[in-house]
Amino acid sequence: MSLSELFDLKEVRLLECSFEDLSNETLMVHMLSGSNEVRLLISEDETPLAMAREDEGWKVVSFLWKEPSDEIIEILPELDIKAFTCSEKTYREAIYDHFCRSLLVKCQPAVEDLPSDRVKKVSDLIWKEWHFKPGDICYDCCCGSGVGSAALSKVGMNAFAFDVDGSLLCRGLSAGRLQTWSTAHLDASKASDFLPHASFAIMLMAGDINPINAWNWQRIFSQVLDLADNVLVTVASEEEALMLKQWSEAKGRNCRVFENNRDPFYDHWVCSVT
Repeated sequence: MSLSELFDLKEVRLLECSFEDLSNETLMVHMLSGSNEVRLLISEDETPLAMAREDEGWKVVSFLWKEPSDEIIEILPELDIKAFTCSEKTYREAIYDHFCRSLLVKCQPAVEDLPSDRVKKVSDLIWKEWHFKPGDICYDCCCGSGVGSAALSKVGMNAFAFDVDGSLLCRGLSAGRLQTWSTAHLDASKASDFLPHASFAIMLMAGDINPINAWNWQRIFSQVLDLADNVLVTVASEEEALMLKQWSEAKGRNCRVFENNRDPFYDHWVCSVT
C-alpha cells in the first residue's frame, strides 16, 4: 500500500525529504500548525507510526525513528483525530516505496552493465556457502544496481537493498532487480542506525579498498557486521580480502577467506564472516 492509502487519502506530502531525515526531530514543529483535522497511523500494539494534518493539503511526519514530541502530544486532545491501524512492516514498506518512487522521478538511471551470467554465479556462491530457510531476510549492502538482490531472490531469500548511489538504484529498480518496497537510498556507514538486525547480509565487489580510503571502508564494513550474524563479502583482490579479515577479527568475528573461480573478474575473493 502507498503512504496515502494508509491514511485513506488521495495525496499526502511527507515532511521528511530523505531516508536519513526520518530521524530528524526538528521536522515535528511543522505539525503544530494547520487545521484541526488530524489522522494518526498506529501499529497493532498502538505504537504511533505517523501523523497527518490538513494544512492546505495533507502533510505527514513519520515516527519510525523518532518519538512524538511533547508539544505534539499536548495538542492532540484539542484536535479532531481519526486513527488508522496497520502493521509496522506495512508502514515501513510504504515509506521505502515513497522514497524510491521519488528517486525514480528525480534521478537518471545508470547505464546497464550487468553481465548476463553474473546473477547465476552469485546465487550459486550464496547457495553453496550458507544454510538458510526460504524467506529468510538478507541485506544487500552497497547493492549498486541489484545483482545481489536478484541472486538472493533466485535462491529464495528476501532481499533488502541499500546504496548511496541513486543512479545505480534507479537502474536496479527500472530493471526489476530491486523493488521499491524493499530498497533504501541510504549511506551504508549509517545503516545500523536505521535497519534492524538480521541473520544474513551480503556486500558484493566492495572496494577498491586501498590505503587512502581504507578508513571509510572499515567504517562501512563495521556497519555491515553490526547488521547481521552471517556476512558474505566479495572483493577483487586477496589483499583486500585479508584487510577485511583483519577488521572482522578486531570486532571478535570469525572470517574465512577463499578464492572464488566462478568468474575471472567479479567476486574473485570471498570473505565469509560469522
